[in-house]
Amino acid sequence: MTVSARNEMIKIFAIDYISELDDMRYVGNFTIKKLSIRDLASLGVRKAQLNGGMYYDSTNPGRGVDESTDDFNNMLAHLELSVKSAPTWWDMDKINDVNLLGKVFKEVLEFENSFLRRAVERETANRDSAISGSSDISNANSSAGAREMVGQEVSAALEP
Repeated sequence: MTVSARNEMIKIFAIDYISELDDMRYVGNFTIKKLSIRDLASLGVRKAQLNGGMYYDSTNPGRGVDESTDDFNNMLAHLELSVKSAPTWWDMDKINDVNLLGKVFKEVLEFENSFLRRAVERETANRDSAISGSSDISNANSSAGAREMVGQEVSAALEP
């Protein structure tokens, strides 16, 4: 559910997850926010901290961190910045089930991606509207369109 138009950058969702790893049931509501520009800058910094100052480089295997560590630390950093309120059990220093983190992260990514879909839908609607408008103009500029608009043909030369 998305809260009012003024707060459309906020989403509340519920989790009900049974962990096979620790045989616990995790239930509760989360409030997440869409990352701002400043948050995106902080995301890179926090990920670098979690990576110990290193990064993944596919052209230099064995240097820096591996790809899965880099991706995992990106997820942790993103969750730290996105989750604004959570159940009391939400403590990444104590949670052992990566699938639980993945379930919450999936909600965060779907919310973030919804803004991309909206932008694409707006762009498509604007393009369709522009195309529709230009076809109206081209119809008006064609001789058939002009005849339809005028209703009668007008003589090309003035008759005395």
